[in-house]
Amino acid sequence: MDRKAISSDRSISSHKPEDRKYFVPIKNHPKLFLMVRPTETKSWMYRYYPPSNPKQSIISIGTYPSISYARACEVWREYEDLLSKGIDPKIHREDIKKSLISKTKNSFNHFAWEYFDTLEQSQKGNTLIRKKGRLELICSYIGNEPISEIDSPRMLEVLLDIQANSLNKDGKPTDKAERCAGIASDVFVYAGARGFCSSNPASLIKSQLAKSSYGHRPAVTKPEDLAKLLRAIETTQGDLNTINSLRLLAMLFIRNGDLRRMRWADLDLKASRWQLKPLKGQGKLNMVKEMVVPLPHQAVAILLEQQKINGHTEYVFYSQTAKKYHIISDVTANNRLKDLGYQNIHCAHGFRATAKTILQEQLKYSLVLVEMALGHTTKDPNGAAYGRFDYVDDRAEMMQKWANYLDALREGKDTAEFRVDAQTQVDPTTQLQALIAQLGEDKVLELLRNKG
Repeated sequence: MDRKAISSDRSISSHKPEDRKYFVPIKNHPKLFLMVRPTETKSWMYRYYPPSNPKQSIISIGTYPSISYARACEVWREYEDLLSKGIDPKIHREDIKKSLISKTKNSFNHFAWEYFDTLEQSQKGNTLIRKKGRLELICSYIGNEPISEIDSPRMLEVLLDIQANSLNKDGKPTDKAERCAGIASDVFVYAGARGFCSSNPASLIKSQLAKSSYGHRPAVTKPEDLAKLLRAIETTQGDLNTINSLRLLAMLFIRNGDLRRMRWADLDLKASRWQLKPLKGQGKLNMVKEMVVPLPHQAVAILLEQQKINGHTEYVFYSQTAKKYHIISDVTANNRLKDLGYQNIHCAHGFRATAKTILQEQLKYSLVLVEMALGHTTKDPNGAAYGRFDYVDDRAEMMQKWANYLDALREGKDTAEFRVDAQTQVDPTTQLQALIAQLGEDKVLELLRNKG
């Protein structure tokens, strides 16, 4: 049955489905047809004889109306041009498909997310979220490029653009580009170890980026200012989770993220110890992977108070309203400090700078002990790194003295006795009174009897 050739999109509608499929020619486009199926599906077909092959071949161009009449005619011209050059359009299309598949499997995108899958096994929370964001940003530039073809000039171009688009409020570069360079370098190492690239073009770029500038996180570092802050914390009303977290941040000067994730299983309140794996320690050369925090008796008292609130849960700072991890938010402490009037004056992370400054300047403790308490890697003069249990007694003494010092500051008492170099000048009666205040009269009497 002869059918009227199609000459436009409009003329296609006149061809209705029948019991069997049929082909309608396209006017002025030999070899191009519209196939109409009983299911009402209409598909563009190119029927031709390949070079040096007497058997007819058919290529499907796509369905109508997804592929319009005009687009089908464009593809027809492409196939006609290939045939005029002795190239089989079907083989040509398969070659392109294979090339695309090959490029996809060897793309930066492919290895970036394979590498990210390995991170998900060892890292959690905000760290993983931030790394995912950096990978997404890098992939928006070079994700589709074959990883073996990406060179240092290309990476420099990408990272300079990221740097130019991630300035702080003062117009100075942040460390975003540096961190992107770091994770890109990890991806190249991952792919290189599997034989898909022979160089790491991101490894040389960091030195070529402008030095990042975030400014110091705000922190009070004068004893008189710390005393006011401690009193302000005690006068605040509301959720005990928040108040106790601020008390412990000041006392233990641990990172807010680690404190929020404190688990009962990691605490030994009888031994006054907290063992943890700091979040920042995972993958950081200058941070310890495991540490022990000696707990002063004031911290133990706070934790016993928390146990009455959250002892039935996994986390010390459990929050029923939190959606994801069921712990207080990372902004909870900072919001409370803001409410107390400390915005841009002191933040949750600032307690670390406060403790480091005052412990060294006022209480005269050694840098090694303070750095160990901060969770930074430290080494002796011979280069040997200290472990989590090294100097634990000395650190316990320091942490207890720091907690006592905070009590004295908050209560407006004289703090001269807490200086390490002032201990020999302290009156014995004063020392005994301090010991009774710390341990209780019964405990001190028991110690004296045992000593006798």
